[in-house]
Amino acid sequence: MSRINYFFRGLLRQRLAGIVILLYIWAWSVSPTKTIESLKYGANLFASISIIILAVFALIGLINVKISRELIGSLLGQKSGVRGLLIAVGCGAVLVGPSYVIFPLLMSVRRLGARWAVVAIVLAAWSLKPQMLPIEAEFLGFHFALLRGALVLLLAIPFGLAVEWFMPDES
Repeated sequence: MSRINYFFRGLLRQRLAGIVILLYIWAWSVSPTKTIESLKYGANLFASISIIILAVFALIGLINVKISRELIGSLLGQKSGVRGLLIAVGCGAVLVGPSYVIFPLLMSVRRLGARWAVVAIVLAAWSLKPQMLPIEAEFLGFHFALLRGALVLLLAIPFGLAVEWFMPDES
């Protein structure tokens, strides 16, 4: 098999990467200088995100090695009760970071014994974004920001329990 055929078969397996490469080839044919500028911007963004992702993976590794399954199970597992659900609301409300940080972190905690309700509650409460509340209040009004924040926190637990109810039982 020729190298070109091998290259295109690889592109078919990695659709998103293949589409991006084809778009860059098209962009190069339209404007080589803007394509180079775009590649430089993308490389800088990739470098900055890679550092964050490596730090998150290192944190997840530490969590998996240093925090025992029993501790996660007792704090956030099936037997944690209301306390575990409230911990999830609190953690979700103060947790900051992009989704590519939060999702692997939550899956790691899930694998250590946290229940599905906890994962869903953290994600629901994470949408609160306390650091954004002043901006939200400025543009949408104080009452709106307060009401939305309160409803997010109040409905996070019923939402998490509903998600858990629909998830398949793994035991």
